[in-house]
Amino acid sequence: MGGETQTITSSPQTIRTYTANTSSNTIADGELFFGVQHALKLPHQLLENHPLQGQIGLAVATTSDANLTGNIWDDADPAFNNFTYRYQIIHTHIAAKGKLLTEAPYQLQPYISGSLGVGFNQSRSFNNQPIIFEAIAIPNFTSNITTAFTYTVGAGIQRTFTPHWQWGIGYEFADWGQSHLLAAPGQTIGSGLTQNHFYTNGLLFSVNYLA
Repeated sequence: MGGETQTITSSPQTIRTYTANTSSNTIADGELFFGVQHALKLPHQLLENHPLQGQIGLAVATTSDANLTGNIWDDADPAFNNFTYRYQIIHTHIAAKGKLLTEAPYQLQPYISGSLGVGFNQSRSFNNQPIIFEAIAIPNFTSNITTAFTYTVGAGIQRTFTPHWQWGIGYEFADWGQSHLLAAPGQTIGSGLTQNHFYTNGLLFSVNYLA
């Protein structure tokens, strides 16, 4: 997901609109999950032919840079589209994660998953560049780390290939939560750009070890 378009008043005489590009970009995401797995006993053998397994544990994840870009309109007027901007967000989180699995033919295990946790969003390296020669340089917003609520939901399939090892493929939606930059040097009102949510859609490849 791209950023959010925002209008910021940085002094009584200065107002600018930051128009975000909405194009998506590709990032890398790595996660370690430590948990336990147990068979789930349901009343009346509701799923006698498709027994359920439950996993619960702790997930630790981090990502590469997500690049956010856009244009800056002086006086919040599109006629004064005088600058471009760029900055990055790096996300790390620690979360309680659960997974519900069932059995299918050929040693396959379809699953659904979800997690809730605390995220740390580092907004950094804000930089603006003039589009026109006459544009007067403006100061950049300051980097910042924001603590935020984060969650994921996902689904996929796993296959056992040894008594202890599995591989899997799936999809996961994530909300990194809020992030924001701090005020630029000399800014007397407000703060920097803010993202209330940052959503990602991920293709997952996993390798699992069962003790």
